[in-house]
Amino acid sequence: MIPYNLIRKKQRGESHSPEEIRELIRAFTEGSLPDYQMAAWLMAVHFRGMSLEERHELVRTMIDSGRRLDFSHLDGYVADKHSTGGVGDKVSLILGPLVAACGVYVPMLSGQGLGHTGGTLDKLDAIPGFRIHLDLEAFQRQVREVGICIMGQTDDICPADKKMYALRDVTATVDSIPLICGSIMSKKIAEGISGLVLDVKCGSGAFMTNVEDARVLAQALKETGAEFGVETVARITDMNQPLGHASGVWCEVREAMEALEGDGPADLVSLTKVLSADILRLAGMAEPEQAVEEALASGRAREKFDEMVAAQGGDVQALSDPELHQPAVTLPLKAPQNGFLTTVDTYACGMSLVTAGAGRQHQGDGIDPTAGFILEVKIGDRVEAGDEIGRTFGSDEGKVKAAAEELQGSLCWGEEQAPAPNLIID
Repeated sequence: MIPYNLIRKKQRGESHSPEEIRELIRAFTEGSLPDYQMAAWLMAVHFRGMSLEERHELVRTMIDSGRRLDFSHLDGYVADKHSTGGVGDKVSLILGPLVAACGVYVPMLSGQGLGHTGGTLDKLDAIPGFRIHLDLEAFQRQVREVGICIMGQTDDICPADKKMYALRDVTATVDSIPLICGSIMSKKIAEGISGLVLDVKCGSGAFMTNVEDARVLAQALKETGAEFGVETVARITDMNQPLGHASGVWCEVREAMEALEGDGPADLVSLTKVLSADILRLAGMAEPEQAVEEALASGRAREKFDEMVAAQGGDVQALSDPELHQPAVTLPLKAPQNGFLTTVDTYACGMSLVTAGAGRQHQGDGIDPTAGFILEVKIGDRVEAGDEIGRTFGSDEGKVKAAAEELQGSLCWGEEQAPAPNLIID
């Protein structure tokens, strides 16, 4: 294989053979293909795309670069959920324990936040003692015994993806649909699941800002699931405003626990119930919506969350400690005028979290678990000038002040009421 020729071939919009894709990914994973040549190939894919056959071979090769788990011995359905990323999206923290409480096994490999999107692992890492890194044997054992385990990707699962994603992040090729499809589906299929529910975000706070691109991505993900025998359901959901009220780190864990206890913001709870019912429907439950309601009302979903936390070394008692991760600085957010909230720049909201310390610009950056914001208004809500509509908080006064200004600037107000966006678009 001559890498130069493969780069030129993709630059011209031609398709690779399965052998070419396998050799390219193998060489990069093993280190014989340098970063600069892989970066050139990624950019060519970003502009030229890949055929359906190429996408499938990319996923197959990435899976084969590591281990593929097998949960076929378990006495129940094995499923997972994935979101393409947004602001305030803590659905996995609720959905995982909820469907596990209904009898579904949930092996969930999650990631850290990067840029304007939050990460499930960062939120769980804020729980004292919680281990976000386990070996695969411990991961499989916990799934078998508890019904759910959420942890970070290991070097054993899709190492090709782990190395490629780091390069995509610094070469502005993250939003390539073939590469997104390869990254998401290789990890999920390698988990050994039978079913997958996808939450494809669309709007100002999502990688797919328009519905057309979101549909293309959702269809590509579904096709890949079908190719590898994983039943896949995709929902396109709104990310034109933060999900729920809390965005950040520990504040999102608290809001997720409120939802598990039968409370929580209406949009967050509604979306979680829909996606949970989708998984239970894949598992063959006759009345999935009723099962979801019963798991929440009975307290079984919250109990399963606590059981998962304890199994991964977390301090369950700390979850109820009102003093845990209390921010040193809190600034109120006030409405600047009479009128209605008309639009939200959700990307700017997410970047205000980075400024406050709740997000990272580079993979190695630290996270302030106390940082975040609460936004209590939604698009279409009416306010009076001076009303307190939220707050920004964290441990560093300068960062919190700057973040509060960014958050305030992300909100647009008008005299006419804007229609509330549909939470589930398609």
